[in-house]
Amino acid sequence: LNTDIRGQLEDLKKRTADLRKEVGELNGEVRSKVGYLEKEMETSSQPMRRHQADLGARVDKLQMDVQALMGRFEEGKYFAEKNFQETKVLRESHQTKLEDLDKRIGDMKKSLEAAERKPEVPGKEKEAEKESTPEKPSVETPSKPEVAKVPPAKIPEKPVTTAALSPDDAYKKAYDLYNKGSIPEAREEFKRFLEANPKSKFSENAHFWLGECYFSEKKYDEAILEFDEVIKKFPKGNKVPDALYRQGMAFLEMKDTMNAKLIFKEVVKRYPKSDQATRARKKLQELP
Repeated sequence: LNTDIRGQLEDLKKRTADLRKEVGELNGEVRSKVGYLEKEMETSSQPMRRHQADLGARVDKLQMDVQALMGRFEEGKYFAEKNFQETKVLRESHQTKLEDLDKRIGDMKKSLEAAERKPEVPGKEKEAEKESTPEKPSVETPSKPEVAKVPPAKIPEKPVTTAALSPDDAYKKAYDLYNKGSIPEAREEFKRFLEANPKSKFSENAHFWLGECYFSEKKYDEAILEFDEVIKKFPKGNKVPDALYRQGMAFLEMKDTMNAKLIFKEVVKRYPKSDQATRARKKLQELP
């Protein structure tokens, strides 16, 4: 019996040793496979981490771009609102001037119609012409501004601004720009001159040439309003016949034949012996 028990114990020990060996081998295999899997995961996760890092950088850049766009949008919105208000004020001012001009054109039409119906009184025509004919306006020697003769000198590094010039020199600067064909620059200089010198001896001419600048830029409505400033502010000035005639030409450019004809008739009526009246008569003959 003892022999059998010993045999069984030996057999059990052997089997236990075999099991331990198998378990050890299995543990080795498991550790090897776990190591392999960890290595594979590490290898496969590196591109993912790089992708995540790249994606994060792109998101940050997009956020910065959005913030910059929002800043530009707010800035654009501010200037758009500012320009809208300025344009609204300017439009209202122009509307008021246009309404006043329409009223005066209406009065002019009534006056011309009344004159056409009224029989002429002998002996009065020459007297009326004498009273209504001013001195013939010159082409443009605007009261000959006194310009100091400056000897040749080095050109200054900084251009002299209009604000630093005398009224005579400021007007001459604007007029010279107009003659050179620098119309936008001349327009701005005439505007600055009138803002700084509204009652200068050159104001009448400045308004007229500002109107000519607008005319050259095909801004005919603004030209009409500026010529009207000459007519209203300087009713006895030398530039009035020119301004009135140029108003007619501006209306003609705008295809407003009816008002153009009214203006030309007014030129002939008020200044019958002037060069402007001669040109106005020619235009009236050409128009239907």
